[in-house]
Amino acid sequence: MSSESSQQVYRLRAPVSGRESIAPVQDGVVYRDAETGEELEPVAQVLPLSPSGSDLPRSPENLRVCRRCQQLTARDLAACEFCGLPA
Repeated sequence: MSSESSQQVYRLRAPVSGRESIAPVQDGVVYRDAETGEELEPVAQVLPLSPSGSDLPRSPENLRVCRRCQQLTARDLAACEFCGLPA
């Protein structure tokens, strides 16, 4: 049994190099890429959204069935990861 996760995880991106990282973010903290030293900016929340009973990004509440191939794919993707059909 999992305890509720209260810390939201974000996808962070360095604007110049485009390098990305995934991490929990705290207000007032500057995050930097370990290799380039560029400042990382939060660009998206990662599923599951906080608070959630699961830390798994592929939990049933975050999946949808593709209209074309009937495969389970993540709700936060712009297209099906199996057949490429736009969401």
